[in-house]
Amino acid sequence: MKYSKALEKTTSLVIALILIIAIIAVAWFAMRPAAPPPTTTVVEKVYIRFAGWSAGETEMKNYEKIIKMFEEKYPDIAVKYEVITQMFHENILASFGAGVAPDVFYLDSAWAPIFTEKGALYPVSDIVSQDFINQFYDFLLEPFRGPDGKIYGLPKDWSMLMLFYNKKLFEQAGLTKPPDTWEELEEYAKIIADKTGKPGLAIYLGGFNRYMPVALSYGAPKPWFDDPGDASWFDDPAVEKTMEWYINLYLKGKIEREKQGLTPYVVSPQDVGAGWLGDAFGKQEVAMVISGNWMIPFLADQFPDFKFGEDWDIAPVPRGPEKRVTMAYTVALAINAKTENPDAAAKFVEFILGPEGQKELVVKMGHTLPSIKGLENDPNMWPQHKKSLSFKYDIVQIFLWGPKSGELEGKISDIMASAMREEISIDEALNAMKQTVEEMFRGG
Repeated sequence: MKYSKALEKTTSLVIALILIIAIIAVAWFAMRPAAPPPTTTVVEKVYIRFAGWSAGETEMKNYEKIIKMFEEKYPDIAVKYEVITQMFHENILASFGAGVAPDVFYLDSAWAPIFTEKGALYPVSDIVSQDFINQFYDFLLEPFRGPDGKIYGLPKDWSMLMLFYNKKLFEQAGLTKPPDTWEELEEYAKIIADKTGKPGLAIYLGGFNRYMPVALSYGAPKPWFDDPGDASWFDDPAVEKTMEWYINLYLKGKIEREKQGLTPYVVSPQDVGAGWLGDAFGKQEVAMVISGNWMIPFLADQFPDFKFGEDWDIAPVPRGPEKRVTMAYTVALAINAKTENPDAAAKFVEFILGPEGQKELVVKMGHTLPSIKGLENDPNMWPQHKKSLSFKYDIVQIFLWGPKSGELEGKISDIMASAMREEISIDEALNAMKQTVEEMFRGG
C-alpha cells in the first residue's frame, strides 16, 4: 500500500516535470525569431530592341517565330521587334541623333560605309569569335569590313536578282521558254500584252540597282563613286545606251502605249494596284518581274494556290551582248555602338545568324539564301532557292559602289523616275546624275 502511494507520487512528479519542460519549450520557440521564407532565384531580364524592315507579312511572321525560339533558349533576354516600313536607314540614323537607336538592326551593304564612318556600329569582330566569323562567305563579309579591318556587321542572308515568269500567261501568249536577252525581254512583254491583255513586265520607277545588270552586261565598267571625277561613268557609251533603253521601257511600254489606246506592256506595281513587285506578280497582274529570293517565301505564304513549277517559274536575269550579270544583295545584323547590353545583343546576333538560326529561318522557312557555308546543300533547302543557285553568271555584283552608295542610289533612282514620268528628258537625267555625283563628293 505504501509502495502504491509512492508510485503515484513519483508519477505525478514526472508528469508535472514534463509539463514544465513543455511550457518552457513552447515559450522558447515563441521567443525565437521566425525563420526566413525559402528564397527563390529571380532572373533579371535584359531587354534589347531589334529593328528591321519587311518584305511583307511573311518576313515579319518568320522573324517573330525565330525571336520566340531565341527567348526560349535565353529566358533572361527579351527582344522587342520593331518594323520600320519606309526610309529605314535614314530613320535609323535619325534615331542615333535622338539617342533612341535600337540595339540591333538591319544594315544594307550599300549603307554600311556611312554607318561605319559615323561611328554608329559596334565592331562585331570584337565581341564574337573569329571561328564564328569564318563561317560566312567572304564576299558577303566584305561590305561590312571597316577601314580598320574590323567587321561591323554579319550578313544575315543574301539574295540575287532573277527573272520570275508566269507560265500560264506565257502559254496563252504562245511563248515556250523565258527570254534569254534584254531585247527578248521587251519583245516578250509586248507579245504578252497584245495576246493576253495583261502587262508583260513590271519594273520600279527608278531603280538604279535594277538597271545595273543591264549596263554591266553591255560592257559598262563596274561603277565606284568616291570622287567628283567618277561622275564620268555616266559618259560611258554603254551607260548612255542602256540608260536610254531602260527609261524607255516605261516611256514606250506604258505612256506611249496608253496614248495609243493599247494595253501597256511595261508597268510599275502601283499601276496595277500593287504595293511592290511580289504583290503584282502574285496577283497575276503582270507576267514577268525581276526580283530576288525574298519574293519566294512571300509568294508561297500569300498566294499558296499560285504554284511554283506549275503556275510560275524562275530563270536567270537576261544577258547582254557582253555578259550575263546579276545583282547580289546582302543585309547584316549590326549592333549599336552605344548599346547598354552588348553581350545580350551579341547572343541574339549569334543565334539568328549561326547554324541553328539560319537552318530554321533561312533554310526551313525558305527566307532567302544562307550566308554561312555548307547550308546550300541542306536537304531542307527550298527547290526554288536551290534552282536559283544553279544559274550561271559572268558577274555577281554586290550592291555597293562607293562609300555613299545608299544615299547615291536613292538620288539617282529619283532622277530616273522623273525621266520615266516625262518630267525631264533622258539627256537631262544623265546630266543630273553626273551633277549629283560631283556635288556629293565635293560636299555640296
